[in-house]
Parts: sequence; structure tokens; C-alpha cells
Amino acid sequence: MKQRPADRQPAPARKTPGDARPVLVVGASGQLGTRVVRRLLALGRPVRAFVRHTARFEHLKHPRVQIVHGDLADAASVRAACSGAGAVVATANAAAPTHGGSFASVDVGGYAALIEACRQQGCGRLVFASVAVTPWDARLPLFRHKRQTEQRLRDSGHPFAVLQFAPFMDDWFALAGSALAARGDPAALVDRPWPFLQRYMGVVGGLVEKRGLALVPGGGAQVLDFLAVDDAAAALAAATDHPAAANTTLPLGGPENLSWQAVAALLSQVLARPVQVVGTPAWLFALQQRLMQPFSEAAANIMALNWLLAQPLPPQGTATAGLLGLRLLRAEDFLRGQAALPPRAEERR
Repeated sequence: MKQRPADRQPAPARKTPGDARPVLVVGASGQLGTRVVRRLLALGRPVRAFVRHTARFEHLKHPRVQIVHGDLADAASVRAACSGAGAVVATANAAAPTHGGSFASVDVGGYAALIEACRQQGCGRLVFASVAVTPWDARLPLFRHKRQTEQRLRDSGHPFAVLQFAPFMDDWFALAGSALAARGDPAALVDRPWPFLQRYMGVVGGLVEKRGLALVPGGGAQVLDFLAVDDAAAALAAATDHPAAANTTLPLGGPENLSWQAVAALLSQVLARPVQVVGTPAWLFALQQRLMQPFSEAAANIMALNWLLAQPLPPQGTATAGLLGLRLLRAEDFLRGQAALPPRAEERR
């Protein structure tokens, strides 16, 4: 698998002794799951990639990657995938659903089936990709379900680790209109074939590069500790066997607290053109969430996520990075690495 500059190894590869069983990656074809597969391979671990039949998974093909097909909504396929797994990394969610996925089938029933399958099959540690704790978790479908899964894990008696991540810079910079942020990513969130998302990206995709406009939640002054997806993947891979991650919950944010104004300034430097922040008031996202809720929980969730990023979110800190031996990527270095890659199609139009 060809790696992007952003897919760097932040520390020398730690070859894993002991358990030679494969690590099962649930959600392996997605953006975060793809990076986890790469990280595990760099650590010398064999990987079992659990993907849907309808998923794009060509970029996962590797001599040490076993592709297994199934669906979290199909408990039998989950049990089969878990058989003989030395550890499990779970990144799947229904935030940007495709092919009928929903929070009920994936984030509720699917994870209940996965935890039970891990117990029945004697898998090693189950590492769960979660989100930062906020005062507003109850109003966001994705966050509510993440908390429920965390509690289900703690109550299960099965070995686990939970990683609670700050907002991903790869995704939020792209959603703000920067095509640069998604360059070279074979599984970019903004490329998922979800009609709601694709309609939105049809409007905002490449606005930063073409018109110098960054469309952001709130007024642009809100400070966030953006985390690179690659660093989240490195943390998940390390947590499969790191003693300090055993049966614990670890928050992880990026190395800097940046406002959208600061992000726009970085984009301006990297692109060598002015970039202006165009804010959307939080109340508008709250209204859109209420209007969309009866028709699409996933679309309402996206509006809720935008509302959330306009709030004063507590930083997650970087202590977990030190604990796991990771060096975190700064936003400027991420953007400069992305700038070295070929432009995306929307940048050339």
C-alpha cells in the first residue's frame, strides 16, 4: 500500500512480540480503519480486515492482510471474523452511512454483537475508537451511542481500551472547503457515497483553493485541538497491546489549540493565497438538526456535530501520546505534507 506523506511513522516501529494472531480491524475500509491497518502492518502485526461486500477495499490488499466480508448488523459474520483474533480495533460507525447502515444497526446492535463475539471467541483486547467527552453528549446521536458502547465494554468483563479523540483535522478542514486536506486519501470521509454528504461537498468542495473561502461552524474564533487521523490510528494500533492502555479510557487531542482564524492563516501560507473565514452561526445548525431529525438521523447528527464545533470544547490534552510513545502532527506540517501531493479533481475543475 502506497503511503501519503501524512501517513508517516512518528516513532520507530515497535515490533510486537508474543501474540502472533491477527488483529481484526472492524471498519477497515473507512478512513480511520485504513490508517489503522497501515499502522499495524508497520508494527509487524498480521491484520484481518472486516469489510462489507459493498465496500471499496482494493487499497487494503497486502500479503499480511486477510480480507473478510461481513456486516456488524450480521451477528454470525461478526462471530466468524472474531474467531482467532489476537486483538480487535473497532472504528466503524454510522455517522456517514452507506448501503442502509444506521446508528441502530451499527452503533447499537452492531457493537453489542461485536462485544459478545469477542467474549465468546476469546479474542484479545478490544480497542474502541470513541469521541471526546463534552457537556453536550446527550444531544448528539453519535456521541450518545459512543458513550453507551463505552459503558457496555466496561460492563462486559472483556479486556478493552477506549480512545476518545478530538476532532480530526483531515475531516474538518475538508468539510470547511479545503480539497487539499483530502489529497491522496483512498478512503477520505468526504468521498463516502452518502448522497447527503456528496451534495454538501458539491457545494463546498475546493472553495478554499478556488475562492479563498473557508466555511466554518461558529464565528471562527472558537479554539479546537485538532488531531490528525494518522495520529488517532497510531494510538489505536499501539493500544492493542500497550500495558498502559489495558482496561482504561484515554483521551487524545492534537498538539495545538487552534482557532479557525488560525487554520485559515495556515492555509493561506501553504496555498500562497488569502483565505477568509466565513462563519455559520450555531443556532442555524441547531435549527437544521431539529428539522432533519424526523427524516434522517444521520443528517441531523451532522448538523449537531457542526453545532458542537461552535461551542467551547474542553481540550483533550496530549498525555496519552506521551504514554503510548507517539509524536503528534501539527496542523501546519499536515497541510504542507498534503500540499506536496497531486491536486484532487475538484481543484482542477
